[in-house]
Amino acid sequence: MTLWTNRTFVLLLTCATISALGTAASQVAVIFAVRGIGGTPGDIGLVGAAGLVPALAFFLIGGAVADRWPRNLVLVAAGSLSALSQGVLAVLVLTGQARLGHIAAAAAANGLATAFAMPASRGLVMRTVTREHGPRAFATFRLGLNLAQIGGAALGGTLVTVAGAGWVLAIDSLTFAVGVLLGLLMRIEGTITVRGHLGRDLREGWAELRSHRWLGPVIVQFAAVNALAVGAYELVLGPVDAAETLGGAAAWGAITACDAAGMVLGGLLMVRFTAARPLVAAVAGGALTVSPMVAMAAAAPSAVVCVAAVAAGAGVEVFGVNLMVMLHREVRPDRLSRVSAYQSLAGFGLTPAGAALAGPLAAVTGIRGALWTASAALLLVACVVLGLPAVRAAREDTETVGAG
Repeated sequence: MTLWTNRTFVLLLTCATISALGTAASQVAVIFAVRGIGGTPGDIGLVGAAGLVPALAFFLIGGAVADRWPRNLVLVAAGSLSALSQGVLAVLVLTGQARLGHIAAAAAANGLATAFAMPASRGLVMRTVTREHGPRAFATFRLGLNLAQIGGAALGGTLVTVAGAGWVLAIDSLTFAVGVLLGLLMRIEGTITVRGHLGRDLREGWAELRSHRWLGPVIVQFAAVNALAVGAYELVLGPVDAAETLGGAAAWGAITACDAAGMVLGGLLMVRFTAARPLVAAVAGGALTVSPMVAMAAAAPSAVVCVAAVAAGAGVEVFGVNLMVMLHREVRPDRLSRVSAYQSLAGFGLTPAGAALAGPLAAVTGIRGALWTASAALLLVACVVLGLPAVRAAREDTETVGAG
């Protein structure tokens, strides 16, 4: 069986891509829906928090459920919740009945659905493909998501202008409904049997994570990247420095576009090439995320920062694909979603913390000082992780590394 004759993989890729396209468009629509009812920037932040909190609270439970039940059915349930919540919100916006509480409730429902859908989706894609097809499958899966998110954001802005936020939300509801139908068509080979209560499931997931000496440190690096490169830099330090020294919003827009282009480039490279040492490649890719931070800290012109952003985006994909390769190869199939949930919790949980830390740090050291500090911290974490024997010893052609 080739990758493209793998029915479940093709259905999952299509489902995930369509849902990501609608979600990216709806994120733009939600902002304008809040503004349309007279909402403030603080109200927009409140809606964002309403979506984040349930995701953080239920990620681990979502991972345990996805390992306990057929993962395609978990995706069906999560997609049904999102389709319903977005559909109701679309009707409220189109009829002029939407209030801030309605928008926040829909965001909370989507956050809850994400807590179950993300671990299920990652576990399913890793369980569906063989080791031979794993690297290409994971790169293709992530590439599809990135292209959908980029295209969805651009499409969302256009559709909101042309048709209004309510219709974009209705389209998002429809994409989830299509995803539900695709999920019902999936057939999972093999049987996963998990007995015991939820607490035991969570302990088993934690035990699986700890049993691989390389996994905890790599997740720590993942958390550091999300806290510093995403939370501190992308949400606070980068746009502020761009506004003060590089010409404002246009410059920051170009930098973020180059970062997105780098992610697509990295995905294409990972489709074509397989790393001989996946963990070394992953850690090096994570370290590349400091590139635009260092360029900005050194007062480089915007063109140089843009090139550095391309490298950072590519590094994100090199990290993500190679980590999936190792998880697919080393983690027990019946515990994949729980381990993925711990990883997601580390990333989502520390991004707001990094954003919150950026302001006080910049007040003490200045924007450039904060950029240098964050860059140094990320590079230090990468060097420590790369120095671990279990990380350096992992090769693509070995069966088991760093377990014990």
